[in-house]
Amino acid sequence: MKETGFSRVSKNLIITELEKEIKSHSIFFIADHSSIPAAMMDKLRAKLRGSKGRYLVVKNTLGRRAFEGAKLAGVSETISGACGVAFSSGDPVTSSKILVDFAKENEGFKIRSGWMDGRLLGLEDIRALASLPSREVLLTRLVSSMQSPISRFAGVLAGTLRKAVTVLDAIAKQKGGK
Repeated sequence: MKETGFSRVSKNLIITELEKEIKSHSIFFIADHSSIPAAMMDKLRAKLRGSKGRYLVVKNTLGRRAFEGAKLAGVSETISGACGVAFSSGDPVTSSKILVDFAKENEGFKIRSGWMDGRLLGLEDIRALASLPSREVLLTRLVSSMQSPISRFAGVLAGTLRKAVTVLDAIAKQKGGK
């Protein structure tokens, strides 16, 4: 009789590796990718790699055990169907935008939940996260708002200097003309 599936050793190894992956990332998303062709999943993986992320397909029972081993039992309850985990090492906003946009384009892809900084995220939380500007945009806005008062102050000082030069020029012309 032919044996199918993973051996006990293989399963334990997969659980251990997935548990390490979960513990090493403070941000990840659980998604259902039923009826998504492999070519589309490759495109999703490529986009996630560009934002320092990755998507792993997870066998449900092994995923549940790994999340329970990582003491994230609340997350393990959301694992069902054709399940995968999108890990993010970079900006969580970028990763969530990629996943939300991919879900809009592909009916068979559904985001179930997420985990960020010790908090379980629902679908609405993930959509709200995706609607935020990226980290780079927020930093640019911060720098420009900090720079604005300084540039205005420099403009005021330059205006005062211009007026002083104009007055001195007028005085020089007046004395030179007499």
